[in-house]
Amino acid sequence: MSTIRIGFGASKITPGLGAFMAGHFHERQATAVHDDLFAKAMLFDDGKTIAGVLSCDLICLTANEVAKVREIISKKAGIDGKNIMVCCTHTHTGPQTRTFRMPEGADVTLKWLDEFPEMASLAVIKALSDMESSTIAGGISYEDRIAFNRRYKMKDGTTQTNPGYRNPDIIEPAGPIDPEVGVISFTAKNSKLKALYVNYACHCDCVGGTEISADYPGHTTVRLQERLSDKPFVLFTNGACGDVNHIDVRSPYPRQGHEHSRWMGKTLASDVCIGLKDMEPLSNEGVSVISKVIQLPMRDDANKELGVAEIQAIKVGDIGFVGIPAEYFVELQMDIKKRSPFKRTFVSELANGWVGYVPTKKAFEENMKDVPTEAMKTFDHKGYEVRSALSRGFLPGVGEVMADTAVELLFNLSDK
Repeated sequence: MSTIRIGFGASKITPGLGAFMAGHFHERQATAVHDDLFAKAMLFDDGKTIAGVLSCDLICLTANEVAKVREIISKKAGIDGKNIMVCCTHTHTGPQTRTFRMPEGADVTLKWLDEFPEMASLAVIKALSDMESSTIAGGISYEDRIAFNRRYKMKDGTTQTNPGYRNPDIIEPAGPIDPEVGVISFTAKNSKLKALYVNYACHCDCVGGTEISADYPGHTTVRLQERLSDKPFVLFTNGACGDVNHIDVRSPYPRQGHEHSRWMGKTLASDVCIGLKDMEPLSNEGVSVISKVIQLPMRDDANKELGVAEIQAIKVGDIGFVGIPAEYFVELQMDIKKRSPFKRTFVSELANGWVGYVPTKKAFEENMKDVPTEAMKTFDHKGYEVRSALSRGFLPGVGEVMADTAVELLFNLSDK
């Protein structure tokens, strides 16, 4: 079996000023660029199969937009675009990517969205020209200071999302976080640290306002390149953070804005550096990819097209990458990782599409009695994520179906 060749590339995808921004219930238009947005590609080639990850500093991409990106990759890069996992970091200070949510006068945003597939595919083309043999190692660090499960059990028997700082009616968090900071290092033949892959699960909604920003993953990249003498390429993917964000309700002070985002990025970069001190060599032989399009369980009266989801898995030696097209609850990620046959498994949410929030069965049970199925016009604290899922027609168990499919695909790949 041949040694894997690995390449990395990046392209700027920052929209123009005036673009409508995503992630809030009120309309915002970009007034400045605090830091640029990027699409970053990581490609693996074992001589038979080329596959990889394209991570974009965006809130999400619909399956139609992913298909456009993959089509251009197939035409211009000469590789099978379906072998590329196209995922998003979920920044809330980037452009709106869903046309059905754009208001009138969104010409700047629509122009950007039309140009985006070409811009993003350029990262893959650059990665192809960067291919070389590299040594792969994996490590894990732990971080429990910057992420918090945002759903809480309350004294009145409800389970609420973001119930407020120092709310005296909070009993305890309704779920966990995943404190693992996943790290993969790629070292070139000249012993230079070529690149780092980082995976962590926390919402990218730290900044707010109307300045374009990649949020804490962007600051993580900058800090790592400042601290490490080889200034490696850094690619970040967000894990399942549908119920995890940066808000510490125990604090008397709201923590948000660019300063908090920068602190989170620096903290995460320090965790990566700790992980680099104890890395385990991983196999750099064998690349394979598998995808399965499934119909998610939905009510009989629901639009079934909203529940068509592609689950993808990529094998690179001892590593399994999983792509889930949803704002996925963290417990489901932890279940996939626990059942995976690979030494290192990384779940990236908002990959290859967007079907909205996908909670656990437990979360459905906690919130269904308190929320209606109508779409929200403002934030519903009594069950934001579950109400979002109900409004799309999802049934309890939808998240577990996705997890079972992901594990099935990982085992299929482990046999190859």
